[in-house]
Amino acid sequence: MTSSDDLVRVVVSHLSAALGVPAADVSLDAQLTHLENASSLRLLTAVSAIEDELSLELDPDYLVRVRTVADLANLVEAGVRSSRAL
Repeated sequence: MTSSDDLVRVVVSHLSAALGVPAADVSLDAQLTHLENASSLRLLTAVSAIEDELSLELDPDYLVRVRTVADLANLVEAGVRSSRAL
């Protein structure tokens, strides 16, 4: 079972790697577009890596509404929960 804290670590880790910044610089309340080195391509790279690691597919209709790191972590958690229900 994956805890919320584990999912946050996965999200932060992949954002950190895709953006080339230390994980400590990726705070939950940070706007994704305001993170250092953020670009749409780098953010999509992080999302793709998160999906691959957790074997899930995030709904693009919800993904476009994500603004902060916490929003992304919450969406990932919801995706993991719904995939377990299948």
